[in-house]
Amino acid sequence: MKNKWRILSKGEQTASIENLHIDFGNFAPNSIQKFLIYIGQHSFLKRGLFRYRYSKIIFSLKKGPLDVYFKKCAFRIFGENNLIEYGILLDPKYNSLDLKFLLEGSNLDSNFVDLGSNIGLYSQPLALASPNGIVLSIDANPLMKSRLLFNYKATAITNIRFVLSAVSNKIGTGSLKIRKNDNAIVALDENIKSDVKINTLENIISDNNIKNIYGLKIDIEGHEDKALVPFLLNANESLLPKKIVIEKFSKNTDYPECTLAFKKLNYKLVSRSKNNSFYEKN
Repeated sequence: MKNKWRILSKGEQTASIENLHIDFGNFAPNSIQKFLIYIGQHSFLKRGLFRYRYSKIIFSLKKGPLDVYFKKCAFRIFGENNLIEYGILLDPKYNSLDLKFLLEGSNLDSNFVDLGSNIGLYSQPLALASPNGIVLSIDANPLMKSRLLFNYKATAITNIRFVLSAVSNKIGTGSLKIRKNDNAIVALDENIKSDVKINTLENIISDNNIKNIYGLKIDIEGHEDKALVPFLLNANESLLPKKIVIEKFSKNTDYPECTLAFKKLNYKLVSRSKNNSFYEKN
């Protein structure tokens, strides 16, 4: 049952400020937790199959969240169901191929879009690498807004702009749904109207006065075709991202409408990681 989608309740979306008023560093891992984290990072325990249970053991040793660094960025992680938190805690190379691809060839002024930003796994390292550019971080979950804002302020990053919105091919409202009770697997449900704002990517980028995009990452749990394709097919050439990292539809395939748009716009499939595909514009 927990593997099925269910509606994310209003309470679960609440942008809780619990522990977020306390300065970063006050929840540093204790000595036993540091030891276990080291063991996890240097063994098979960092793999996805084991990360969840091992992370729970680490969090059980002290009440409250943990303040950790990942790729020179500050993250306060809460030990809840969030597969991104487990990766940040235990795998120093977590999604490194994806980030490396997005950053290759970029400069200090490059702009990025992180669509489905969660707690900032991509947004923070991208912003740190391009301090004179803008990283547009977009997520529909208010809980992620409060946590990402805390994280990038703790890192002393000033070039992230957060947009609280779901993204689709139209403007409106909808609901959020969650799978596996995991805060990293939250998607838009347009059929059930609620107070979740829906906007188009074209509008969001225009509202933020973004004139060019070097890299775009998108992971919004099945809404990729509706969110990305209209923007790509209608955008000026200067706004077409040079590089795109997109969650795969299945093991070796991408979302069908995105695939057609990539072909039409002369994007080349460069490679794939476990979860994502990497495209570059020729």
